[in-house]
Amino acid sequence: MNSKVIGAMLILGPILTMGVWIVLDVDTSDLTPSDQMATILAQSKKVELGSILNVFGVMSMFTGLYFLTRTLKSDNTVSNTVSEIGGLLLLLSVPVWVILVGSDISAIEIAKKHGNEFGATIIAASKSFQMVGIMMVSGLFLLGISLILLNKYKRIIGTLFVIASVCAFIDMVAESDAEIIAMIGWMGMFLTTLVTGILTTLQKEKQA
Repeated sequence: MNSKVIGAMLILGPILTMGVWIVLDVDTSDLTPSDQMATILAQSKKVELGSILNVFGVMSMFTGLYFLTRTLKSDNTVSNTVSEIGGLLLLLSVPVWVILVGSDISAIEIAKKHGNEFGATIIAASKSFQMVGIMMVSGLFLLGISLILLNKYKRIIGTLFVIASVCAFIDMVAESDAEIIAMIGWMGMFLTTLVTGILTTLQKEKQA
């Protein structure tokens, strides 16, 4: 795929996803499924818009990262192996993340038709998809290793992907209260992806 297209996907994905978190986020993190459903219904238009933008953002970002791994073919067999595995994990993350971030829309529709308890059931069921984060950060970690092995972007981008994925993994499995770990992990992941998209686009322009 054209480098400029890949770069555009890597730029658009984080912008949409971070934009939703900053502007349209509805905090339901410490609520029960029933309370989450009530909160979501109270701001249904905002939640629906955020979910739709999130779906497009996630699809753009992870698909772009997958195509990025496809450009890392080289004579380094170790790099080829880790980039192939990392790309596969990132690609497999796409449909599961779409289901996860889009579950609020289904919950709202069901709740409006059949009652809040049915919408809360969908919210509760969607929690089982959150472990896809392990697959995602594993793919990012392997992508970072491949970039380091190939000395791409002077190893800086690869190192940032590795650091961000490790911090995100710690945040998920350790459930640490240290917000700095979560910030480095998740915001670091999105910002590094955004920078990678910009560099990929500029690299294409230089080659033209």
